[in-house]
Amino acid sequence: MATNVSEPVARMYALALLEIGRERGIVGKVHEGLMLLAEAWKDTSFKDFFTSPRLNKDDKAKALTLALQGKVAPEFLNFVLLLVKKRREAIFDNIVGAFEKYRDEAENRVHAYVEAGSPFNEAEKEALKQSLRQASGGKDVVLHYEDQPELLGGARVRLGDLVVDTTLKRRLSVLARKLA
Repeated sequence: MATNVSEPVARMYALALLEIGRERGIVGKVHEGLMLLAEAWKDTSFKDFFTSPRLNKDDKAKALTLALQGKVAPEFLNFVLLLVKKRREAIFDNIVGAFEKYRDEAENRVHAYVEAGSPFNEAEKEALKQSLRQASGGKDVVLHYEDQPELLGGARVRLGDLVVDTTLKRRLSVLARKLA
């Protein structure tokens, strides 16, 4: 991850990318390109190539054009080439995070992370989603659900800064502290 100094710059690039997508009606395609490149970014050899200061900017641009042309929106390809030209490749992962945040805000969407000690059925997940929609002021809720049997029962829900922990594991921990 890039340094904190780079985060405002990454936010600026992410916002510009989102605005281009909005103006042209291609936010979805821009997002697809971003996710394609983010997936490639996980490969350390690709990331090392993309961020290497030793490689000529023109060579990087040619390689990226060959790799991405026809697979991503031209506007996104131009954005990536601009990052190379300005030597901003190292902040790419920050740009991805900022873009996701700005896109969620623009589309009135929040993410809720749920860890459950025992599996929720679909009706329970939907009921939780509706409760979280109300708690978030009517925003669309994307539920990230994970079974965690070690929690022994109950659930831990995180929605932004709000965390609700009703797990049996936490309750036992609180009880143990009170008895100690």
